[in-house]
Amino acid sequence: MKRPYVVINCAMSADGKIASSSGKQMRISCDEDIKRMYELRNECDAVLVGINTVLSDDPKLTVKEKYVKNPKQPIRIVLDTNCKTPIGSLVVNNLAKTLIISGKQCDKKFSDNVEVIRCGTNKDGVIDLEKLMEILYNKDIKKLMVEGGGTVIWNFLKYGLVDDFYVYVGPMIIGGKDTPTIAGGKKIDENSNLKLVETKTIGPGTLLHYRI
Repeated sequence: MKRPYVVINCAMSADGKIASSSGKQMRISCDEDIKRMYELRNECDAVLVGINTVLSDDPKLTVKEKYVKNPKQPIRIVLDTNCKTPIGSLVVNNLAKTLIISGKQCDKKFSDNVEVIRCGTNKDGVIDLEKLMEILYNKDIKKLMVEGGGTVIWNFLKYGLVDDFYVYVGPMIIGGKDTPTIAGGKKIDENSNLKLVETKTIGPGTLLHYRI
């Protein structure tokens, strides 16, 4: 299968949490790590999140000139099985091209920089990632950055679609047994073959770089 090179980038607390107990995004990365994240995003052809991230955090998914001079804005991709992306959300503004990946017919009218792609779903009722990877590759997306949330990351790991995995560990404890974690799904026995290739201190935290 031809597919993009897939990079996961995320930040977690020392106890493995990626958000508050309500699922709302929290500031875990320090300024230095945020700069690293934007530089990595700028190197990629596209950046991908799930619909829950859009609904809870309303991200722009662009590259800020504060961190990268003359940024090359990646294509923004939203996994949105039931086409819930609000037409007024920041991810569909005119700062970059956006792909809405839907599992069914979507009748919403977005601006001209937004393309809705109807992609099949798998046996779990979510977007068929293997089929999507072929679609993205044929759209000349050769390097894809996946930013979450936990269910999206879990699915990429489950189907063996990850090449690089960056985790910034912030010096904090969030707690809560139901608080979102990096991989919010069932146990994945077949994808436990992470190889640690770099450990780096960034600000008060630590960056772990794995390859799969």
